[in-house]
Amino acid sequence: MSMEFNELIAGAKNNDKKAWKMLVNNYSRRIYSYALSFSGSREFAEEAAQEVFFRVYKNIEKIKPVKNDFERYIYRIAKNYCIDNYRKNKKVIIIESKDYLVSGWDPDFTLKDLVWKGINRLNPQDRNLIILREIEGFSYEEIAKMEKISIGTVKSRLNRVRSKLADIILSLEGGNNE
Repeated sequence: MSMEFNELIAGAKNNDKKAWKMLVNNYSRRIYSYALSFSGSREFAEEAAQEVFFRVYKNIEKIKPVKNDFERYIYRIAKNYCIDNYRKNKKVIIIESKDYLVSGWDPDFTLKDLVWKGINRLNPQDRNLIILREIEGFSYEEIAKMEKISIGTVKSRLNRVRSKLADIILSLEGGNNE
């Protein structure tokens, strides 16, 4: 059985377990992926996804049945949770495992590993932007709405982040990776 988005929200507001389960199933993988990309930790990503949906559950009555608004809302919760955790721990999280990368037979494996290490070294705000655009695939317009900034600002910040990331990757490639 398939439900329209507004029906899912209405059902979740009415404590319909099937609607709630469908809502979580439709979005939990994306939030997990975002948190994993941000932190490099599977355990943290699971915790973040659970926390996001706990907060959605607590605030379900305030949520509008508009799909794009809901997506921006859950990514904002995920971003804030990831950044708060980063600040709280005050440490760079090292990618725990290369399992999420294509197997060792991939000729681009080393490059992908360098990119992930580079992303890991970005500050949380820069990491968030690059993940939203390049990994999660959001448009400039969607990111602008999520971050509550202009499209021009998104583009210029992403340009600076890409430049920073390129410099980091070059330094890692040169053997200064630890």
